[in-house]
Amino acid sequence: MEIFTRNLNIEQTKKNYKQVAWFYNIWSWLTESKAAKKVIELADIRNGEHIIEIACGTGIVFKEIVKRNPDGQNLGIDLSTDMLAKAFKLLAKEDSKSYELHQGDIFNLQIGNKSYDKLVNNFMIDLMPEDTFDTILSEFYRILKPNGVAVISTFSNGQRKVNKFWVWIAKHFPKLLTNCRPVEIKSNLKKIGFKIEKEFEISQNTFPSKVYKLRKTRNNKEMW
Repeated sequence: MEIFTRNLNIEQTKKNYKQVAWFYNIWSWLTESKAAKKVIELADIRNGEHIIEIACGTGIVFKEIVKRNPDGQNLGIDLSTDMLAKAFKLLAKEDSKSYELHQGDIFNLQIGNKSYDKLVNNFMIDLMPEDTFDTILSEFYRILKPNGVAVISTFSNGQRKVNKFWVWIAKHFPKLLTNCRPVEIKSNLKKIGFKIEKEFEISQNTFPSKVYKLRKTRNNKEMW
C-alpha cells in the first residue's frame, strides 16, 4: 500500500483546523460517526478509570468518554485551540466535572509513564509523516499502564471500490482533507509491542476508516 508523503508543520496544521472547525462536526457526522461509535464500544469504559484522548478535536468522542466515566479522570488534548473551543462548549453541557481539556501535541505530552488505563486517538496519525509513526505509537505505549488499552482510528484504504474515491482525493487534493490520507500502521503497532485484539474496516458514505483495539502486554522494562 502506498502511503502519500506528508510533512510535519504544526503551525500550518493549526491554520487548517481553524478553517474547518466551524463545520467539522457536520463532516464527522457524515463520515466518522460509525467509527466513533465503534471506538467507544471497543474502549469498554469502566467508571473510575484514568482515560486520555489525544487529538480530541471538537469533543464528540470525549463527551461520551466523560459520560461513561463520571468518577474517573478524563483528559482531552488537541493541537488546535479552535477545535478545543468547540469541545469546551460541548462539554459545558455535561453535569460531570471529571475532565480536563488542554492544548498540546503528541511530541510534547509532559505525561508520566504508565499513567492511563485507556487511550483513545482518532484520525490523527493519518496527518503525520510516516517516519513519526513509531515515535507516536511509542508515546501511546509509554503512558499506558500495564495491560492498558488503546483504541485508534485512522483513514484507511478501504475494501470497496467506492472507497478509492477518497484515496484519489487524498492524493490529488490533500487540502480538502486537511492533509489526511490513508495509512497502514499494523506493522508499527506490532513493532512497538501492542497486541492487536480487534480491528475493523468501516465505510460510511464511502469514506473508509480502520479501528484498532490494542493492549499493552509487555510488563518488563520499557523499551521506549
